[in-house]
Amino acid sequence: MVVVVIIGILAAIMVPKLTFCTAAARQKADIALAHEVKTALDRYQLDYGMYPKTAELTVADGAVVSPNLIPKYISKLDKSTTQQIVTVGNKGFGVVKIVPDASDPLKFIIPDTKPVANTIMIYLSGDGLAAEVRAYDEGLDDVLWSSAN
Repeated sequence: MVVVVIIGILAAIMVPKLTFCTAAARQKADIALAHEVKTALDRYQLDYGMYPKTAELTVADGAVVSPNLIPKYISKLDKSTTQQIVTVGNKGFGVVKIVPDASDPLKFIIPDTKPVANTIMIYLSGDGLAAEVRAYDEGLDDVLWSSAN
């Protein structure tokens, strides 16, 4: 009986820790994926002299389609590659157009849209001069990683 009680106490302590570790691992996997997306965009920029324009990417249901970017620079960008547990409509990737600041055309403004549409967001300028990638947490409230940092 004492052994069963001890095992129960240990299980009560370990289950929450394992749950936290799983969530942290999923976040780190999405951060690594965001790094990979930014690296693919940078390689594209080196080859073509500019980043892909928002018009060159099609986004539907968390998946990005771009014949020039995929599969040459990255194998796929769809909701099966993101790991965090979010609502089905927010899983995967989103693409948003960014615009230059009126006072400084070399500075681009990331729109502060709430709630964020997807777990990993790709921000591209319409002219191909800038690109940023951000990975968000499960609640889509906090930026876990940004390529701007």
